[in-house]
Amino acid sequence: MKKYFILPVILLLSGFFGSCNYLNVDDYFEDTFQEDSVYANKLNIERYFNGAAALLPEVDKLCEAGNTPGITGSDEGVSCGEWSTMFGAVQYSGTKFLNNEITASSLGGWGWDFNLWPKCYKVIRKVSTILPHIEDVPDMNSFEKMEFRSKCRFLRAYAYYLILQQNGPMILLGDEILNNNGESDYYARTRNTYDECVDYICQEFEEAAANLPLKFTVMEPYIPTQGAALALVARVRLQAASPLYNGGDAAHRFFGDFTRCTDNVHYISQKYDERKWAIAAAAAKRVIDLGRYQLHTIADEKGQVTFPANVSTKEFPEGVGLGAFKLDPYRSYSEMFNGETAISNNPEFIWISYSSGVGGSISHIFPLDFGGTSAISVPQHIVDQYYMADGRDIKNSSAEYAYVNRPYDKACVTTGDKILSDNYKISNGTYLSYTNREPRFYINIGYSNAWWSMSSTTDNNKKNVNIQYWKGGNAGKTHAASNGILYNVTGYTCRKYVNPMDALTGSSARTTSKAFPIIRYAEILLAYAEALNNLNQAYEVDGKSYSRDKEAIKYYFNQVRYRAGLPGITDDDLATTETFNEIVQRERMIELFWEGQRYYDIRRLGIVDKLEREPLMGLNVDQTEWEGFYQPTIIQHPSVLQRDFKSKMILLPIHLDEISKVSVLDQNPGWEK
Repeated sequence: MKKYFILPVILLLSGFFGSCNYLNVDDYFEDTFQEDSVYANKLNIERYFNGAAALLPEVDKLCEAGNTPGITGSDEGVSCGEWSTMFGAVQYSGTKFLNNEITASSLGGWGWDFNLWPKCYKVIRKVSTILPHIEDVPDMNSFEKMEFRSKCRFLRAYAYYLILQQNGPMILLGDEILNNNGESDYYARTRNTYDECVDYICQEFEEAAANLPLKFTVMEPYIPTQGAALALVARVRLQAASPLYNGGDAAHRFFGDFTRCTDNVHYISQKYDERKWAIAAAAAKRVIDLGRYQLHTIADEKGQVTFPANVSTKEFPEGVGLGAFKLDPYRSYSEMFNGETAISNNPEFIWISYSSGVGGSISHIFPLDFGGTSAISVPQHIVDQYYMADGRDIKNSSAEYAYVNRPYDKACVTTGDKILSDNYKISNGTYLSYTNREPRFYINIGYSNAWWSMSSTTDNNKKNVNIQYWKGGNAGKTHAASNGILYNVTGYTCRKYVNPMDALTGSSARTTSKAFPIIRYAEILLAYAEALNNLNQAYEVDGKSYSRDKEAIKYYFNQVRYRAGLPGITDDDLATTETFNEIVQRERMIELFWEGQRYYDIRRLGIVDKLEREPLMGLNVDQTEWEGFYQPTIIQHPSVLQRDFKSKMILLPIHLDEISKVSVLDQNPGWEK
């Protein structure tokens, strides 16, 4: 009897999971078809594969309708909560999550769904179904079969990876394809331990890497490559070595009672294993040693950039350079994200998504009265983490690059414009706290009196504007929309993905297309430095030795620092493991700002509960500029005051529909069963 497959088109059309174009799913089966026809030719099996890939979420949905908690599910962004349009509700899934509006029986909302478990297992089943039949496809040559098999294994490993990130340990099926007619006992499978899941996922990625393309093409930049597979291994291994999953205090706090119902084995290890850091270091170094990736850099051809005296002028990557190639840290960092650099010219992006997700997020951060809603803002404590230009903290600034903070003093402003680089300047009349800061501050953070060029519009009153978030300002709360709930609630926004040409209002207004980095080389460099730092002795992994090599840590970590125009770390910064851990964690927060990794970082490090106990601060947007606007205050917007972190939120729950199907399927700690 022939088997039939049905692609769930309703799910795709509903928008819960749009096409993941980085796996090229524009063409796939949309109707019922016989199993035999899947393997009849190369076109059919590829279309069936694409149908599996189409079930996965778009990872570049940073703001609205995200299928992971993302930006507003961490401490790097806060939203104004749910609001209505003529087309339906606008919801920020991370906000719904942290406001304790998610249950194990209700995991979604308008256009989004946290319930990845069943979708990912559909992907896993589809891939496992076609893997044994690849050899039967008559018009595929041997090379194509090897590459397609690796592509399938990558997709299956990635589906497991998504479950790991969202729900933690899962049920590993290997190549087994469960039949649909078994008795209930047949489906009584228990979840594997976290470490077993990590080992399996990494092994699958590694085996897939063997025959994946070495690099992406201009026509298909989203296709996973060997580097993408190995880079995801490095990310997973670093996470597995971290305190939450490696016997740290966080593992005891959050998972001390999380045991398997059949044998009382802990799902998350309660015993520290330092060797995991060495395995993580080896995984990151393997990506480095491919020699295919490097940080994106652009030269300061106009000689506009000045550096503090303590920044090395050695040739990059050992400094910012001098003479023939002096680095421009503003353009080097910003043009990766704002669409200015062509993907084919960016050696830093290892794997990308190139859909509408990033572009769709622009309206949520664009200023009121300039086409945006200002619905997502950046809290004060994130802003305060950015260094001064000479690498010092704002609480320990130098006389030359001083941090000045006088919130009620009208004289506490700049005089005249200061050009930093092309498209970056500090405008006349800017509050002095926003001067003397490191380049990534001006790229990532939109602050009051920051210059927005919006140059694509021909309307002069809609471009070259200094945006003001104080009461009475041109984008302040007095312009609030949607019954007064939509406005910038902190006085800060994200500008990382905004191109100088991007405009949302006025004649000829348009925005540029942008790629989203699923993973990039800077993350690998930081992961390698962090992993080495946590080693107290030498370990051999795959024939190579890894230890807390201070010179190696400085060399690879400082590449990120120099590209940002900052001085490198010193031996004093590496005096203790704890000292440098704080430095590298801060660097990740700044460097990977709004790339979706902060949500996972504050969990793996076991600091999420501590951060959520602290009230979120912003500027006082209810006051005019010199009546208290610059004085940080607790954010008073209802959607922020309602944040109510629970320890169960360390992982998302498995939906009760899945729990009810399998008698031995344990729920994540704290969630209803």
